[in-house]
Amino acid sequence: MTRRLLLVLVAAVLTFGAFPAFAQQDSSVATGQLLKVDAAAKTIAIRTAPSGQMVFRYTEQTKVVGAEGEVAGLATKAGAQVSIKYVQENKENIATEIQVQTKQ
Repeated sequence: MTRRLLLVLVAAVLTFGAFPAFAQQDSSVATGQLLKVDAAAKTIAIRTAPSGQMVFRYTEQTKVVGAEGEVAGLATKAGAQVSIKYVQENKENIATEIQVQTKQ
């Protein structure tokens, strides 16, 4: 009985201890020109190269730097240079931070 309980406890620790490793994801950064913000779909599109485009989904946790009013403030920044830190989740780019480059 004690041995069985010990095995169950070890299995539980191994199972639940592994979840934080899956939760941490490598982030990437994309830089380009802001094309559009779709507030209804919660997406942002940027031009990354002369013919390239990337789309990102944003959440309430997405940090926005350099635009007033968080993501809603980006709607008036079309054409601005942005850097987006993101993770891939279920084949979707999820923005964790959006930084608007200031013109100098």
